[in-house]
Amino acid sequence: ASQSDSHADPQPQPEAVQVPELEPAQVQKALAGAHPPLLLDVREGHEWSQVRIPAALHIPMNSVPDRLDELPRSRPVVVFCSHGSRSYGVAHYLREQGFDAGSLHGGITRWRIEGGTVNVG
Repeated sequence: ASQSDSHADPQPQPEAVQVPELEPAQVQKALAGAHPPLLLDVREGHEWSQVRIPAALHIPMNSVPDRLDELPRSRPVVVFCSHGSRSYGVAHYLREQGFDAGSLHGGITRWRIEGGTVNVG
């Protein structure tokens, strides 16, 4: 081994994946653009039946690993849940799998407050 090997990259590996947290207004603007992201709703079925974003694909969080083939690798994926914590974890997982994924900051709750379109009931 050469002497230069001792100067390995000092960055810790476990936190190498950074998840972008996207504001509702950013996502709404992107949806109106030429290359809209896929919205992925990872809430449970009973949550989805109460309120949902019309254009979103619904795959409950625990089903995502088994249904990766339903997600496009050719466009960004914006993951959301009720408030943004579950979606952050799922977006992190998707990024580890090679997807261009981010989490909707504040979830569908903030999306609604900021005027995002939803279907209720």
